[in-house]
Amino acid sequence: MSLSNTSSNPPQNYASPCSLAGAVCALAGIDGIDILVNGPSSCTGFTTGLVDGGHPIRERNSPVFSRIATGGLPRIPCSEITDADVILGIGDKLTQAVETLAEKRRCERIAIINSCSLSLIGEDATNILKEHALADRILYLESTGCSKSSATGHNEAMIQLIERLARPQTSPQEKTINLLGLSIGQYGWKHDLAEMQRLLDMAGIRLNTALAAGCSLDAVRGITDAALNVVVNPDYGLEIARFMESRYGTPYIAAPRLPIGFETSYQFMADLLAVFDLAMPAALEAEARRCRREAVLALSHSPRSDLLRGLPVAVFGEWSFVSGLSCFLEQYLGCAPVILGIEGKQELTPDEIADWHDDKTCQTEILLNPDAGQKLAAIKEKRPVILFGSAFEEYLLAQAGYAPAFFVQTTGPGFQRVNLVHRPYIGFAGVLTFVEAVLNCRLTERYPYAEI
Repeated sequence: MSLSNTSSNPPQNYASPCSLAGAVCALAGIDGIDILVNGPSSCTGFTTGLVDGGHPIRERNSPVFSRIATGGLPRIPCSEITDADVILGIGDKLTQAVETLAEKRRCERIAIINSCSLSLIGEDATNILKEHALADRILYLESTGCSKSSATGHNEAMIQLIERLARPQTSPQEKTINLLGLSIGQYGWKHDLAEMQRLLDMAGIRLNTALAAGCSLDAVRGITDAALNVVVNPDYGLEIARFMESRYGTPYIAAPRLPIGFETSYQFMADLLAVFDLAMPAALEAEARRCRREAVLALSHSPRSDLLRGLPVAVFGEWSFVSGLSCFLEQYLGCAPVILGIEGKQELTPDEIADWHDDKTCQTEILLNPDAGQKLAAIKEKRPVILFGSAFEEYLLAQAGYAPAFFVQTTGPGFQRVNLVHRPYIGFAGVLTFVEAVLNCRLTERYPYAEI
């Protein structure tokens, strides 16, 4: 196993949404909040695409996005600060942008997020509007911008929001949980949420709120009503859970990685049930057996399933996802992860390496915060047959110029695909998603891409 990281800080990588994007996606996943980025327009173009791709707003009775639904404004407006404004003052532009947004949208709260450039120079937006008539509706949040990861921005924004809005904990509701770790910037988040809701219903556990995943402001205020926080993705939820435990006394459990695979998903649900002194219900046992039976049947009847053992694959994304998927591909399907491209992480701890690594993966190259050149070089050298990643890795795979090579969309951004049927990554049904995708890659070698 080789480990590469050429920079002490994550490079400005076009494939990695920054912490500003993470914060915006987190807030955009909460109904009742309008977002204003206090900075240049260049900070909002890519982020607007992520938000509308992950959680679109539709005009009534129209199948397509319309600016009528957003008051004639861009989905994520900004104050359009220029270099001259930084020198002469941003007050007038910020005030005008806030007033326009309040008039057009009329949401309960307006979240102003400083871009990294304004945060660096210490621009204090709170003083500009503290006497304004809209001051009571405004939430100010700082962002670390391009210097940190999307997950960091998500966690920081949600901690600040909970700190300002959540009610003090009184009497938590029995067998009620909050789900932490989902973001509308994650590809396929709705399917993962639906799968978790499905499993929770079978287990007889009530979901109080799925933070930043289509919840409401009232749900944020009542987030302390839950008896337990459940972290499904540590990258996007563990820091929030730790904050809530220290501030409100809410206990939490956290998956070590995204629960992908039968054993991992079963253990995740068993750990959750154990907190409430519940046994695994018959409905969950039956569902696990059903999904396992379907997977085994597909693998045993596929003429290409014998070619999966040792099949070189590459997985790109954030650590919780990459480690979860690579373990499943190796341990259940027998594939060989030859490249792991991990975003937003400075280093792997010895425990993380030991937890993931074994003798069968000694040829794996781990890239920490790789730029496009490093990814392309690794793809050309290792020659994975299947690559799991975002639309940017799909482009790099095409640039590598060899066949057969297949791409499976698993992380955002994903501007060129729409998934309408239930295709989660986590839980028992998530296993079927990946078994189907890998088998289809092997069955359709004359085609360059596999849909997922």
